[in-house]
Amino acid sequence: MKVNMEDERSRVNIYRRTTYHMVKCGFRARQKGYRYLREAVWIAYQEPEVLSSVTKRLYPEVAKRFNTTDKQVERAIRNAIETAWNKGDPESLKTFFKEIYGDGTIRPTNTKVIEMFVGFFRNTP
Repeated sequence: MKVNMEDERSRVNIYRRTTYHMVKCGFRARQKGYRYLREAVWIAYQEPEVLSSVTKRLYPEVAKRFNTTDKQVERAIRNAIETAWNKGDPESLKTFFKEIYGDGTIRPTNTKVIEMFVGFFRNTP
């Protein structure tokens, strides 16, 4: 199987940027949801149309890549976001998530977080 080097560079770049922002905001690398969320961001960056059907297309694709179930992917991502929201750096969260952060008391949906990452990477070089 021939790997497209441009795709691989893009993947590494998105992973690197996602990791940087996730760690800065307080996501915990030891959580499975952290890895699932990074992969979900990469998939959605490549194929933005999956964001219109997260439970039917995105979670199953992430689950397939990690040999788990779509339900476990959804739950793990939700847990990673909740942990970051409760224990992460409020200033970094506020800076990155802007309007969806609000006062920090309401955790955003998985889809909204994935959309924010993808939108951020599409709008910044």
